[in-house]
Amino acid sequence: MVKKQVSNENIEQIVENICKIIITNEKKVIKEQDLLKICPESVNFDVIISNVYNNLKNIGFELVKTTFLEEKYYILTTDGKDRDLSPTHYGILALIIALNNELGENLNYFELKNILKEVWENVEFLLDNKYLAQIKSGGQKIIKLTPLGKGVLKNLISEIDLKRFFKLFRS
Repeated sequence: MVKKQVSNENIEQIVENICKIIITNEKKVIKEQDLLKICPESVNFDVIISNVYNNLKNIGFELVKTTFLEEKYYILTTDGKDRDLSPTHYGILALIIALNNELGENLNYFELKNILKEVWENVEFLLDNKYLAQIKSGGQKIIKLTPLGKGVLKNLISEIDLKRFFKLFRS
C-alpha cells in the first residue's frame, strides 16, 4: 500500500482544525486518541501537534500534555488563573499533588475526606467540575487529579513537596 503524500496546505488545514477543536472545547481538555483520529495516517502526528503547540502559543495559550488512567490528554491553559477556582481550591489541588508525590497516586477517598473534612465542600466542587475524579480501584474509592486539575497547576506540579507545603502553612 502506497501512502498518499499530504501537502503543506493540507497539514496547515489539519493544524487549524485541531486548534479550533481545542479552543472551542468547553473544558479545554482532549484525548490524544481523538486527535489521532483527525490526522490522516500519512501525516506525522508529532509534526502536527508541534505546529498546534506553536499556533496556540502565538495567541497566548499553552498546550499541556499529561497522562490520566494510562491515556494521554492535552489541556489548553493560559498564564492566568482559572476564574472558577478560589485560592482554597488551588490549595486543595496543591495538597493533593503533594500527597500524591509523597504517598503515591492512589489517595483513598475516605481518608482524604477525613483529612479535608473542614473544606470537603470545596473538594466536592473540584470533583463536580472535573478537576478531581473519584475512581473505584481494587475495591476501594480513590481520588485522582484529572488532566484539567493538572493543567491549572502546570507551573507548580514538579515543585510541590509535602514537607515544604506543610511548613508553608505552619508559618
